[in-house]
Amino acid sequence: MNDSTSTNDTVTELNATADKLTKAARGAFTRITETGQDWFQELVKAGESLRQRNTKKTGTAKGTDNDWRVRLAHGLGLPTREEMESLDKKLNRISRKVNKLAREQKA
Repeated sequence: MNDSTSTNDTVTELNATADKLTKAARGAFTRITETGQDWFQELVKAGESLRQRNTKKTGTAKGTDNDWRVRLAHGLGLPTREEMESLDKKLNRISRKVNKLAREQKA
């Protein structure tokens, strides 16, 4: 067997292996996508069920959703809508005071 035949055989094997890897990757992606979608739907159903139970207990789901959002925001280190509104009000007051002081300095 000469070097040319050996090289061709190696290239053929590499191409076949690459083809198998490509097919395996596609199969894995498809399986993960399908499983992920199924898992997501299960989570949605579980969330809806929890919301319905809490609605029956409290008579409203809004408070539960808001509590969940607040906990999530704090868990991620993000400010809540209420905290942002409060900060915005404080910044507006400070801006008005600074503008007032600037006008007084000019006068």
